[in-house]
Amino acid sequence: MRYIFLSILSCLLLIATGCTGAKEIQNETYITAIGFDYSKGQYTVYLQALNFSNIAKLEGSSGLQQAAPILIGHATGKSIQAAISKLEQHATLPLYYGHVNTFVLSKNVIEKHLPTVVEYIGQNSYLRYNCWLYGTNGDIKKVLLAESFFNYPSIYTVLHSPSPLLKENYSMPIEKYNRIISKYNQSVGTLIIPSIDIKKKIFLQDEKPINIAALTGGFVVAQHQYKGWVKKHDLIGLKWFSEKAGRIPISLFKEQVSVQIIKPKSSIKVISGPQPAYDIIVKANAYINQNVENLSVSTIEKELAQKVRNEIQLTLEKSDQINADLLNITEIPYRYHHKKWDINVINNINKTSVKHINVDIKIQQNIHYKR
Repeated sequence: MRYIFLSILSCLLLIATGCTGAKEIQNETYITAIGFDYSKGQYTVYLQALNFSNIAKLEGSSGLQQAAPILIGHATGKSIQAAISKLEQHATLPLYYGHVNTFVLSKNVIEKHLPTVVEYIGQNSYLRYNCWLYGTNGDIKKVLLAESFFNYPSIYTVLHSPSPLLKENYSMPIEKYNRIISKYNQSVGTLIIPSIDIKKKIFLQDEKPINIAALTGGFVVAQHQYKGWVKKHDLIGLKWFSEKAGRIPISLFKEQVSVQIIKPKSSIKVISGPQPAYDIIVKANAYINQNVENLSVSTIEKELAQKVRNEIQLTLEKSDQINADLLNITEIPYRYHHKKWDINVINNINKTSVKHINVDIKIQQNIHYKR
């Protein structure tokens, strides 16, 4: 009996000691976003941290009673790790990076030091590849301090949760870090890092303007070369090529007609020749939300098709200006017809390479008023 008792006691002691290395959740600082900047030979790293009152959302509540604080830290160093080490040395609680959800890069980093950031993220075992990636022309600190509606925490802003926005009102692609960087080493096409900046006085909360983060355009990189920043309006054709575009609102006839496009489908047909040419096909269904002038469905469909063609053509013209394939059309011959053309021939694309833009959008339901 004594031998059995000692055996059981030993097992219990082994189980108890298994938790001795665990850390109390309130004894760490949970980093949710990291910003990278470069200026005058030094990197500046910004850290955003949220406490549990930021993350917890009370059920049945329209918002928190008071705005929960956002902790921002920043330090500079000759390297990224040197800057982060300074932050860790001055932190009151240990910094934990396992909950990082967003990376924000300055224009200087994207233009000249993107390989360094890519290498650092790849070597840090705590930083995941499924984080959101943004760039900014503005102050990274202000972007990380962006406010949400009803005093909701920062994780309910476009900085951390763009998916609801993409689903309900799609304007331009916002991709995870892994999807964007996968194009970084490609021999064709471009990667577009969406740019985000602070917009003021668009919304008021108790008559006080709130600073919201909003999309403003994108930073374009092709074959490791920075091509420039493109404003959101010039990227308007991108939305017709995204599988994530759930709903796209469109205004026609000087905003007298409002139409909503549902899940557009696009395809690119490669035409053989000395160099590849392309036909673009876009198909979708649509619903009319407003028709002030009571125009016919056929008239609206015709105007809608022309508007989609114009938007695609606008982005093609911008591609010519910066010498970059913003629509990533060249990925098709590169992946499926690589034996027909040399890589240099495939990359020699301009707006005349697209021969036809065929748009077929059918209005499924006219406007119905409540009875």
